[in-house]
Amino acid sequence: MYNTLPISNQKTKSFRVGLYIRLSREDGDKEESSSVTNQREILKRYCQEQTNFFIVKEYVDDGWTGTNFDRPKFKEMIEDIEAGIIDTVITKDLSRLGRERLGVGHYTEIYFPEHNVRYIALLDNIDTYMDAGMNDMAPFKGVINDMYVRDISKKIRSSLIERKKAGNFLGVTAPYGYKKDPNNKFHLVINKKEAEVVKRVFRLYLEGNGLTKIAQILTKDGVQVPGESRNIGKTRKTALYSSWKQTTIRRILDNRVYLGELVQFKRRKINYKSKRRITVPEEERYICKGTHEAIIDEEDFNTVQNILKKNKSFKGTKHDYLFKGLLYCAECGARLNITYSNYVLKKYGEYRYTTICYSYSRLYSDICTRHSNSIPELEEVLIKHIKEVCSRYINENLQDELISMAKKQKQLELKQISNEKRLETLEQKIADIGLYIKNLYKDKVKGVVSENDYISLVSDFTKDRDNLIKEKEELITIINNQKTQIDETAKIEKLAKEFISLEKPTKQLLNELIEKITISENKEINIYFKFNELNEMKELKNKIA
Repeated sequence: MYNTLPISNQKTKSFRVGLYIRLSREDGDKEESSSVTNQREILKRYCQEQTNFFIVKEYVDDGWTGTNFDRPKFKEMIEDIEAGIIDTVITKDLSRLGRERLGVGHYTEIYFPEHNVRYIALLDNIDTYMDAGMNDMAPFKGVINDMYVRDISKKIRSSLIERKKAGNFLGVTAPYGYKKDPNNKFHLVINKKEAEVVKRVFRLYLEGNGLTKIAQILTKDGVQVPGESRNIGKTRKTALYSSWKQTTIRRILDNRVYLGELVQFKRRKINYKSKRRITVPEEERYICKGTHEAIIDEEDFNTVQNILKKNKSFKGTKHDYLFKGLLYCAECGARLNITYSNYVLKKYGEYRYTTICYSYSRLYSDICTRHSNSIPELEEVLIKHIKEVCSRYINENLQDELISMAKKQKQLELKQISNEKRLETLEQKIADIGLYIKNLYKDKVKGVVSENDYISLVSDFTKDRDNLIKEKEELITIINNQKTQIDETAKIEKLAKEFISLEKPTKQLLNELIEKITISENKEINIYFKFNELNEMKELKNKIA
């Protein structure tokens, strides 16, 4: 309960005063007159001039915005009001209490009066115990303060946008694998110890390990989780805290920061009053490339993203396997997922994984059939068949095909050389015409060439140059296409040889070779390679034993 004080008795009663001081650079409080020291001196001087004012406590929120009331010392002051420790609050002006109009109105017009608390804003001549017309100005001052902080918020946001677009890192903590540059806090440099872990995570995933398996490997090897390596997080470390999580591995594999890029504007506030932040759609984000040194090369990163994208199917299990994301139902076209039975575990003491059609398991069973195949047996058959196709491609017995391919390769290379020489000639001719036009202008100025002749000749030269430029562009396209053909032929041979040499191929290699694999209910398989040369050599249908 709070005792009500009649206004006539305010000069005879002692007031227990709480001085509230707030400063925020975010709100634009840059003037010296707004400093904490200045506010304190003004408030103390005023209290000393009053015979019945006794300062009980001082509350200072230095560096806290006035756009909301979630401030540590302000909340402490409210607790002291509830406990009856203070009955008077004094601030330098209304904006020190807050700049959010509705919140300020709530405290000055409802909360303070209901709790019999006298509120004084010195420079604004506001005193909730004084029945003067000047108090009627408080709502208008609240609106002005609200407009002021809205304007400041816009300016700050505009400044942040420009700094982010310039490629500055504005986060509080550097991403795992990096640290802030000691000479420039807006620039990231590699943390060598953490970067090795990042590389290892990518390497393990490309070798065919799932997210859970990678987490288990890192935990078993005693690799510190990000929080531990930086000594942040829980003070009481537990076994669970020290264990790598599947979500942590996924965040690392998804993060473009390891390409040397910063993805800016991933989250934003709803407005300047709200603390709530929402996720910005990917198409609205801003990517700054080359802002810092990369840890992962682009080819490996893109391969990982392709695998992750394919592995988003069937959230009912977190188990991983070599051909995950590549298997499809031949009948309905849905993805084939992996399943297992707890009954089999109890009976045989181990899980036995089999494929299952997504349509059958997750939608309606009458749309398709189960398509059950043992994962170990399926992998064995698929690897064997892919190796056979790759062997045929590079087999010494196929000398005619190899000779033919070698001739084609040689012809492509000769055409490439010829076209590149032609390109040099075109570039020289274009440069010569530019020089002719320049010299022609000099002759016109000297009077050697008439105005009419100059216009006619320049027109002819310009047409010739435009035709040469068009021919040059077409030739560049041809050269690029030829280079792609040459590179692709070399790539197929490289991948085929690599696949044959491995006892068990990696998931990365499989995804580079294969587009998809379809399996029918009667166990017929069809492998679709990413290269026509391999598709031409494979048998159309094979059965799982």
